Amino acid sequence: MTSAQLPASATEGTRLPVHRGLPLIFGVALATGFSGAVVPGSLLVVVVRESVRVGWAAGPIMMIGHGLLELVAIVLLITGLIKFARSATARGLIGLVGGGVLVYLGYETALIPAEAVTPALQTASGVSVAGGWLGLVWLGALMSMVNPYWWLWWATIGAAHTAWAVQRGRIGAGTYFAGHVSSDVLWYTAVSIALGAGRALLSASTLKLVYVICAAFLTALGAIFAVAAVRTLAGKARPPRQEGTA
Repeated sequence: MTSAQLPASATEGTRLPVHRGLPLIFGVALATGFSGAVVPGSLLVVVVRESVRVGWAAGPIMMIGHGLLELVAIVLLITGLIKFARSATARGLIGLVGGGVLVYLGYETALIPAEAVTPALQTASGVSVAGGWLGLVWLGALMSMVNPYWWLWWATIGAAHTAWAVQRGRIGAGTYFAGHVSSDVLWYTAVSIALGAGRALLSASTLKLVYVICAAFLTALGAIFAVAAVRTLAGKARPPRQEGTA
């Protein structure tokens, strides 16, 4: 895939350097990854929720699932399959499903009692692989899958960046992936450690307030996704206007 094969929206504003050394590819991926990671979204909210619920390990473990999904995105980009996410129908359907999942997670979060805080994942002993580690890995991937803007980013900006990096071959694509994922791991691990280390200082009522805020944010974000999806699908279904008729 080359940048010439991408739509204008994919390359507009990217201004990628002509030089494609591996350190530069890694640096570009790291910088753009940080710019997206620090923006509040559903993934950040769930990392906050899980960090105060189960401890500092929540963020790094969730990033395993998030990273695996982004590896799939890179593969889909190289094969050209992810271009489906540019269509209004795909964005609408992803938004509807994603909005519903986030609203449900918001409802579920609101029901978490402050007394449910446990140090289960802070030590290797007592960790249920099926319900603990693997559950968090799945949650990290799910929070990206249900976000229509994650798909759109990879189908446009991510496509342009990958096309630029892959001109150095597979090692270029791998370097870009490593840099992009590193930004997520560094940011969300820092957030998780800060919250996990400080949760012992929080009272039960403060923890409950954190859950309520997370629940409200997830519910609102889900509603925004759903409304945007309905408008997108409705706009696609609307017949084109006939101009020049009496």
